[in-house]
Amino acid sequence: MKYGLLIAALLVAAAPMQAQTAGTPATAVSLNTCVQEALTHNPSLQASAARADAADARSREAGTALLPQVRFTGRAMELSSVPVFTIAAPPPIGPLTLFPSITENYSAKITVQQPLFTGFRLAKNREAASYQADAAREDHRRDRDELILNVTTAYWNLYRARRTQEAVHQAVDQLDEHLRDVRNFAVQGLATDADVLKVQAQRAETVVRSIESDNAVRVASMMLNSLMGRPVTGSLIPADSLVAPDSGFADTTPSLESLTARAHETRPEMRSVDLRRRMGEAGVTAARAGWFPQISLAADYEYARPNARIIPPKDRWDGTWDVGVLMQWNLWDWMATSHQTAQAEATLRQAEAGVAQTSDAVAIDVAQQYYAVAAARSKVTASADGLRQTAEVRRITHDRYRQGLATNTDLLDAETMLLQANVTYTNALVDLALAQIRLRRAAGEAL
Repeated sequence: MKYGLLIAALLVAAAPMQAQTAGTPATAVSLNTCVQEALTHNPSLQASAARADAADARSREAGTALLPQVRFTGRAMELSSVPVFTIAAPPPIGPLTLFPSITENYSAKITVQQPLFTGFRLAKNREAASYQADAAREDHRRDRDELILNVTTAYWNLYRARRTQEAVHQAVDQLDEHLRDVRNFAVQGLATDADVLKVQAQRAETVVRSIESDNAVRVASMMLNSLMGRPVTGSLIPADSLVAPDSGFADTTPSLESLTARAHETRPEMRSVDLRRRMGEAGVTAARAGWFPQISLAADYEYARPNARIIPPKDRWDGTWDVGVLMQWNLWDWMATSHQTAQAEATLRQAEAGVAQTSDAVAIDVAQQYYAVAAARSKVTASADGLRQTAEVRRITHDRYRQGLATNTDLLDAETMLLQANVTYTNALVDLALAQIRLRRAAGEAL
């Protein structure tokens, strides 16, 4: 459904492009080739992969906050001259300079800080980022399966359009033969001008369907080319075909209950919403960290000229170090932590509701596709019988018409029925193939 606007746009574009694509040779492609090209070149899937890579990078970034942080600080300053501070001392010591005027200051300092306790904020932030990364990978898997499904749908829709085109062209050829026969009969006085006009009218209507089928083939090729990342003007022919099943082919589809259970376990949508629920749980714990003190271990080494810890200061390079534990506790923040916790809890409730909603949607999707497969199997069987019967009716009617035992209208009706039966059978085969792959995707099977 979401490709409706694109299809409409392609239909509009197909008319002016008809002339330039009419002489373009068609390329035979297999379904596997189309899928592989789409996985490699489709821009939507590339964007999805980039989002997953970004989430992975954020997860690794969040983990670094738990590790020791090492910082380097360098300083070079020129200070204004100040009076020298001296004290008088009796001889033979004389005046003592306690604070000389040192106008050039340099220092190099390395600080190492290791968080010891942050109210579980850092650990839960890392956990939430990890869940986010996993969810993004599940989203990418969902987008990949969606692309494969879209390519497969476009491929078999092109196959449908080609088969319909062949059936309509065959019907035109049959009407041409019918028209020659009825004209000969009219010359012999065995048919009326009205009979000739009926065949001509039927042929004109079928030619219109032939033009429509040609346009449908072009649009279907454009849709498939677009998904594959190819120029949309290229003409494609499906190299694969759908094999007609036996009239009594068995239904090997597992039970609806087993398919639904597997879908709830393996569908990327289910895994993604569950991971986001866990991310919400981690977010609540991280938000509550504001109620706890933040404790870390810190160590410094400073190499400076002059070193401020040495008194009296000396115009030389000296190194000093310190190690200690730092604690910071926000005693009052105007309920900011409470509000942050309330936001996180609301986000968690939203994620929990999303899990329930997605679970129901997955169950409905599986059921819809399950019953669609069952209906499609029945349609294939019924349409195959109908095609065999209408083909035989057309053959018999055509022979009787040449013998003068059937009317012109009888043959026209038989030819119309045969064309419709061909189209119906092709649609049934394609609908079954699409229903089966949609059921595989709905049940969480890898495509």
